[in-house]
Amino acid sequence: MATPTITLVTVSPNPATFGQSVTLTATVIPLGTGTPTGTVTFVITGGPTVTGTLSGGTTSVTVPNLSVGAHAVLGNYNGDANFSPSTGANVILVVQSATTTAVSSSPDPSTLGQSVTFTANVTPVAPGAGVPTGTVTFIIGGSGGGAFVQPLSAGTATLSLNTLGVGTHPVIALYNGDTSFLPSSGTDTQTVNPAA
Repeated sequence: MATPTITLVTVSPNPATFGQSVTLTATVIPLGTGTPTGTVTFVITGGPTVTGTLSGGTTSVTVPNLSVGAHAVLGNYNGDANFSPSTGANVILVVQSATTTAVSSSPDPSTLGQSVTFTANVTPVAPGAGVPTGTVTFIIGGSGGGAFVQPLSAGTATLSLNTLGVGTHPVIALYNGDTSFLPSSGTDTQTVNPAA
């Protein structure tokens, strides 16, 4: 008669940041003597199904690219000739990645009437990874400025203006976040000189 087993599933890190790989470990404990062999199948809600092979009663698998949210995971030990199958459960929590936003302008300084291009680059903060989507709000102070919403493409948003008056203009680029990435902002200044 096969020996009963208990399967324990652990998740590391938990919570994980979006873009960060998660390691699932299953430990199969026999209710008797000996060491279970065979495989454990990890079934992840909203994620892949992955199989690991036991070594010393333990197996680990790495799962990348899980979406933000809670993912139930079942570790199904499939049994062998001497040990009965069993199942363990856990929950993987994936949270939004923090971001940084850097903003620059070109040319700087510019002259009155000259077109100035503002560029915002939004990047995840490690261990987060991926490409943020959504919009950036450029807030340009001073004469001829205003608030302008521009879409992100490959993590970059741009804005071109030729309406800025002479003087120094504070610049704020506010990334508005998306389902996977948190908002962030960056600042800069733009100087506009009188035309020759």
